[in-house]
Amino acid sequence: MRLDDLWTAAALSRSMRHRRASRCGRFIGCMLVLLAGCSGTPLEYVPNPEYNLAGNWVLVPELSDQVPDRSFLRARGGMIAFVTQDFPVLRAQRMHIEQNRDSMGVEYDGSDYRDVSWGVRQRGLWEVEAGWLEGNLVIDSQAPDGDARETFILSPDGEMLTIQIRVSSGREAVELTRIFSRT
Repeated sequence: MRLDDLWTAAALSRSMRHRRASRCGRFIGCMLVLLAGCSGTPLEYVPNPEYNLAGNWVLVPELSDQVPDRSFLRARGGMIAFVTQDFPVLRAQRMHIEQNRDSMGVEYDGSDYRDVSWGVRQRGLWEVEAGWLEGNLVIDSQAPDGDARETFILSPDGEMLTIQIRVSSGREAVELTRIFSRT
């Protein structure tokens, strides 16, 4: 075997090893992404005593997203118009919140009321999981025809509450940010 043939064989061997390693690396990377996406980060069910939502809250319209009109949602078709009706926070102008160590109650605009317990509970068609993730209250809701995530972000001084809401059904979704001020 000539020296040129040895160099060529060595180069081919390195190239094949590199391609195999690259494919293997991509495969492992894809598997890690899939596993991370499937497992999610579990919510903590013990509230931080400093995280207190109790009190009266009023919407700050100039800082909040515009709520889509129900007729607009109905015109889009699908179930999204019906699914959003189960989330009064989307349209609330005022909230009164009572909070204790294992749950909170929210009254929206003096009429709709919602009780949320930390942990996993069934609420009608919805399976609701409420807890803390990265210091924020998260409420995940799952139903056969939709899902939702509400993330409550309390300002450091406790006077502003940002609620990020995502409600989806099929391929339709509504995503809004609502900002409330403590009164």
